[in-house]
Amino acid sequence: MMHGDDVASAGVEVTTQIVSKATEIIMDILKLAIEREREAARRDPSKKQQGLSGGEVTYRKLQEGGEVTSIPSFDKNDYGELIRQSKKMNIPVAAIQESEKENTLTVFFNVKDESALSAILKDIYNKKLKEPGQPERMVTIEKEQVEGFQMYCSEHDIPVCFMESKDGVKCIFGVEYEKQIEAAMQKYNEMSTELNNTDISLFKDEKGKVKFRIDDGTEQKQLTMNFSTKARLERVLQERLGYSKLKAVEAANRLGAKLTDEQLGYYLSGSRQLEQMDTYEKDLKFDDDNVLLEKFSFARMKFDEEDAMRLTVTDDRGHFIVISEKNRDRAAIEREINQHLNVSDTETVKAIMDKVERLGFIEEPKQVHFREYLIERDTTSSFTVRGGSTVVRLDLSDRDTARKRLRDTFGMSEAKADKIIGKAQKQSVADNLLTKAKARVQQTADTLKNKKRERGSRK
Repeated sequence: MMHGDDVASAGVEVTTQIVSKATEIIMDILKLAIEREREAARRDPSKKQQGLSGGEVTYRKLQEGGEVTSIPSFDKNDYGELIRQSKKMNIPVAAIQESEKENTLTVFFNVKDESALSAILKDIYNKKLKEPGQPERMVTIEKEQVEGFQMYCSEHDIPVCFMESKDGVKCIFGVEYEKQIEAAMQKYNEMSTELNNTDISLFKDEKGKVKFRIDDGTEQKQLTMNFSTKARLERVLQERLGYSKLKAVEAANRLGAKLTDEQLGYYLSGSRQLEQMDTYEKDLKFDDDNVLLEKFSFARMKFDEEDAMRLTVTDDRGHFIVISEKNRDRAAIEREINQHLNVSDTETVKAIMDKVERLGFIEEPKQVHFREYLIERDTTSSFTVRGGSTVVRLDLSDRDTARKRLRDTFGMSEAKADKIIGKAQKQSVADNLLTKAKARVQQTADTLKNKKRERGSRK
């Protein structure tokens, strides 16, 4: 294990995790991560992120700059300095703090800026080395071990920086995490020993199709499957052989070392994020969508480890909201639309909420009868009155105009108009609520469902 100046003089380059430009799902995963931060801040305002707005841009803005790469398990305490220096060097970055992780962030930036970010990180660590009581530590691992070890550190919220050198990859961390890194190394070595007793190979069946064979000598288990992506192999190893995520990654990496360049291209083409999805449907549309929704996109998804479906609504500027099927309160969703989509126009808010309702992510509007009229509270600021075949939608915040329109439309008295307006205002606590029946048509485009379906073989 290296100490002090060994870290500063190692002559290393930052190693990062490439995120494909074609991996569209990453954007929605980031939205969910950001929404978790919003929820945490709403529950406890004292935990609201501070100092994360300096030189940051949105992930969508980064995509405009070209291919995106990331630094996982980045020390949250160093982020302010990273922002300061990246802003000075005109380098856009974005960061996500995942749920239940207090120490680390995932930092995103453009591949073209990788050399500049490497220089910034070296400068940050050199400065930290000069601070009293802040010595850094370093362990050297093989390049093939980085993905699994990085995954372990990320899962355990251990801030690390991986840098590549001639004799391997250096994992740099603070002295306060030394015991955790030692435990991680021990865990990794134990898992590697287990895999040494596992035969991982390729073969062709009688029809000439390439297949995988995993013969686990330790567990006395065997697995044969069609050639697939690395991400799918990892999932199958976890499901059928009971491997941990870390062991599945390492086994898949060992198999990848035995592939031809052509096979490797397909093998690495799978999206790990997509494999985490039970359901993913993007660009949800109805034939009769409101024209006001043209600049908004809707995507529905569910992760394997979560029991609730989620819906993202995104505008053409990158603003978005995330709605869970577990929280379908109309007033709360309307506040999200106002605050995070920056939409205040009543008609546009109504159009968004109507579509969210059709998709099953919002409770139905409350209705109450008053004599021959049906009163429906659409949003916090609007309501609809139906009388026979006549329908009028009114602004609840403008009582005078609402009263006039009710009198002109239905020929009612001013007193009756005031009673209807009053019932609309009190509707959230009305006792005689009726259920509004509305068919939910599930027409979607570019839909991925039941991802565990067999995908066939590939030579």
